[in-house]
Parts: sequence; C-alpha cells; structure tokens
Amino acid sequence: MASVKNTSFGNPPLLEKVGAVASIILYLPLFLGWTLINSPFHRTNKHKTWTRIIGDRLSYFLTTRFNMKQLQWALGDTLEVYKNYMEGQKLPLVTDELAENSRLLWIGERRTDRVILYFHGGAFLFPVPFFVLSFWKFVQSELEAKGKKTGFALLQYSLVPTATFPTQLKQAVVAVQQLISMGVEPQNIQLTGDSAGGNLVLQLLSHMLHPVSDVPRLTITAPFSGVYLMSPWVSLTGKTGSMITNDDSDCIGIKALTYWGRIVLDGVPEKYRSYLEPYYAPEDWFMDLSTVVRRVFVTDGDAECLRDEIAVVADHLGKRHPRMQFILQKHGIHDDPYLDFLLWPQKIQNDLTPLILDFFASGFE
Repeated sequence: MASVKNTSFGNPPLLEKVGAVASIILYLPLFLGWTLINSPFHRTNKHKTWTRIIGDRLSYFLTTRFNMKQLQWALGDTLEVYKNYMEGQKLPLVTDELAENSRLLWIGERRTDRVILYFHGGAFLFPVPFFVLSFWKFVQSELEAKGKKTGFALLQYSLVPTATFPTQLKQAVVAVQQLISMGVEPQNIQLTGDSAGGNLVLQLLSHMLHPVSDVPRLTITAPFSGVYLMSPWVSLTGKTGSMITNDDSDCIGIKALTYWGRIVLDGVPEKYRSYLEPYYAPEDWFMDLSTVVRRVFVTDGDAECLRDEIAVVADHLGKRHPRMQFILQKHGIHDDPYLDFLLWPQKIQNDLTPLILDFFASGFE
C-alpha cells in the first residue's frame, strides 16, 4: 500500500519536540564551547569576532541536528515572525492580502515611488528569520539617510510541504502585479532574495523569459530597476566541490542543504528543473535577461557550501547581461551580511553590506 505524503506544517511528534529541547540544553553548549576554543586555528573563524562565531555555528548546529518538522515547529511562520518583529519595533502592521494565499508584509509605510520587493530564504521550508528583518530595516534606514525613502515589501509565500512548485512562483507573480496595480512603475522596483528567495527571484525571471504554462504571465512596461541575489540557492542537489570543502566553515552544511533539496524537489517534474535549479539550465537560458531587468548583482561567500554553484550561475548571467556584477566575499559564508544582526551588538562586521547599499541607492536615482 502506497504511503500518504505528509503535507502538514511543523507538527513533529512529542518525542521529537523533547529531543530538540534536550539537544539544545545538553549538546549545544559543548558544540559552541569547542568551536570557540578551536576558532584561533580555524581558517575562517580566526577572522571573526566571538559573537559572529557563535551565531554562525548556532545556525549550523540547528540546521544539521533538527529535521524539517522540528525546525518548522520551533521557527513558526513568516506572518508570526513579522508581527513579533513589528511589535518589538513599535511599528504598525501593514499588510496586503493577495491571491494564491499570499501576502505582502511592509516594513514601514506603503510607497509607490521606490520599492524593494523581497523574497525570503529558508529552503522554501522555513519562515523569514527575525534578524533578517533587522538587516532590511537597516538598509531602509540607510537609504532614507541618503534621501531615498524606500518602501520595503516582503512576500509571505506558502512553504513546503503545504505547497510545492509552482505555487511560490505564482505568488511571486501576484506580488509584482499587486505593486504595479498600486501604481508602482517597474523601473522603480528592485527585486531581492537570499538563498531560496534568490532562487525564487531567478524563477520569476525565468518565467518571464520562458513562461510556465499553468502560471499567469508577467508582462511589464519597462525592465525592473535591479535584482540583487544574496547567496542564491541555485542547485538543490549539489554534493561536490565547495559543498564538501566548506562544510566546516559555513552556517549551513551539506547535510542540511541536500536533505532540504530532496524535500523541495519531491514530485516536481523534470521539465521544471531549469526553474528550480538554474545551475543546470542551458547557458543561453537567460539570453534576454536585459529585457526584464536593468542591473543584476550577485554575491557569494568563499567559505560557503554553495560557492561553486553560485559562481557558475553568476558567470552565465554575466555573459547574458552587460550590467551584471558578481562579488565573492572573502571569508564570507551563506547569507553572511545577515549574521551581523543575529546577536548583539548589531554591528556591521563585513565589507559587503556597504556595497549592497550602494547597489540599491544607485537603482533609485
């Protein structure tokens, strides 16, 4: 008899909940303690502060030891994280209910003159982390200081296994259509995404160039101002090269990445592989990229597991777009700029964040 696929969200058995708590209490202190002792001799950790080391390896510990259901149970959903963050910042909730069971969640007021549309990471399985919202609030404040007040909209998309491809792509299309219906011109929209969110941005661009039959078409009157991809998850099945050599330095290791990739790809037809894994797309897949976006910026860390795959995709994008910039961050790990905001003090400890700010600022001239 065929087994029934479990499509529920975050409901591990009681024993797994107890096991997760016990793991944190019993093993996490030992893991972090040994990491700090060893850090002066580690090729990347020796360049970091102790708070960054703890934050980086905390992420590695949780994502390596906990299964999907345990993490979903512990992290909650994106709307819950957003509400808690906004309440903590004493900011009003500003949300737009969209079709396809999705929402736009705004940090600050809605705007139609300049908008950053953000697709969050989390392997399509997990919500946006609270500290990521802190990073983007910082970006928004810095842009305002430059005289460029910017609306920031986060797409709350459906998470796997409650919904699978192409649901998230449909929701991304709806999000752009919502902004345009509000009066936002495409040339005043900058798209951004990290990890799985970067994957979703590439899905959206791929759909505009190679429409998926059962997804609404997205047509725009002018190219988007820009696209920024932070550590995009471009291969869900990679197991070689930097996936192996950087497992001991990244905040997410090969075990978690390949485990999550199997879950996301489960049941997805092979014909959609180029949308979900642009690493395997034909080299000319993004041939007409400049017709849908004016500028592209991709960043990658030289100590992250996805380093090699991201570099290949960035090379393909660069061959197809004259205004594509790629930066490999020295000692950088997956989504490196965010981790400066995980623990106190929230202080920029990398040289990439100022470049990210410059990219967005130049796109809103």
